[in-house]
Amino acid sequence: MNILFDYLVLFFNEAWSMTIDMSPYLLIGMLVSGVISIYVNDDFVSKHIGSRNFNSVFKATIFGIPLPLCSCGVIPVAATLRSSGASKGSTVSFLVSTPQTGVDSILLTYGMLGPAMAVFRPLAALISGVLSGLAVNIYDEENHEHPKTKNTIERKHNFQTLDKVRSAMKYGFVTLPSDIAVPLFQGLVIATLISILLPPDLIAENFSDMILLPAMLLISIPLYVCATASIPIALALMSKGVTLGAVFVFLMAGPATNASSITIIKKILGKKVLLQYLIMISLTSLLFGFLLDIFFKFDIINIGMNHSHEHGAYWQVFSGFLFLIVMINAYVSKKTNSMVKVKSQNRESMLSIEVEGMTCNHCASSVKNAVLGSSNAKEVQVDLSSGEVSIFGEDINRDEIKASIESLGFSVK
Repeated sequence: MNILFDYLVLFFNEAWSMTIDMSPYLLIGMLVSGVISIYVNDDFVSKHIGSRNFNSVFKATIFGIPLPLCSCGVIPVAATLRSSGASKGSTVSFLVSTPQTGVDSILLTYGMLGPAMAVFRPLAALISGVLSGLAVNIYDEENHEHPKTKNTIERKHNFQTLDKVRSAMKYGFVTLPSDIAVPLFQGLVIATLISILLPPDLIAENFSDMILLPAMLLISIPLYVCATASIPIALALMSKGVTLGAVFVFLMAGPATNASSITIIKKILGKKVLLQYLIMISLTSLLFGFLLDIFFKFDIINIGMNHSHEHGAYWQVFSGFLFLIVMINAYVSKKTNSMVKVKSQNRESMLSIEVEGMTCNHCASSVKNAVLGSSNAKEVQVDLSSGEVSIFGEDINRDEIKASIESLGFSVK
């Protein structure tokens, strides 16, 4: 019993230490993400990546790098870009680069892994995104044409300054945290367990680099982990002797793929493009991993871990508690919103459908916009936890709504 209690104390001490280390950079990243959300939206991006050339692929990659979208949240955005006229190559480059990074994960990488990795990680995302997009364009036999512009919901951009501030704060400290709260918590738990249970140098002494990198790739591809949540796990692995190259394979391939997104990409872009997508992510992640192991022979255990777990500074403790408050509030808000019952005075004007594949607020927002832009719907309410979508309006066309939602890669029951 005493041993169990000692492990629990050790677990919570280690988890709190990691939380304090991460919180300042995550809070800053959330703030910057909120500002970005005001000025960069799907319409802005889609205007620049419609052509089948290098410029469109490069722009799609550049636009994707700072956006804080996970490997599932990026799918509906990419599907919207595709339906708006983006080439397959541009769509793939966006899919490859966006989940690997985000302004929040870049800042956290800087704080936990050091400035060199904070530069190298988005640079690798840039190169892998461009190469993947160009590869798809080269082998893409489709005669790409810009589709006719669809009827979309008119967006108002003439916000007052106060409205912009509120919108940025809501996105940065409510919407974004609610999307990453669960995977970040899971990543923190996994990292803590690795730190306290895995013997030091066990992996380094029993696995060679030639085996470790491909093994890490095979583990990472089906695993769901966001770019931010992957960092504490990477730190824990490095502390146990895993090479920087193998860790980077995890940091790159883990956020870029998962079993769910693979299925949806196949539906949106086809088997051939999916195969090219997976091959390019695998090759580029292994390449960058080998390069890191070859050219960076320093003490990887000390990267970003120069802290002694003695956090006496008041601002560190304050940022840790503030971060926890933000995450708890976001999680509770998400659960509370999902529990709100749909009310309608005229039940005959409501259509209820179940949508599979939604994992975050970006997914829910994409589904809502797709419904509003394709039918006579006056109001749409999306319950993210259950997948239920309630649509209010007259003469609602279910088949049209179903086709619009499934064009984003989701399934409608």
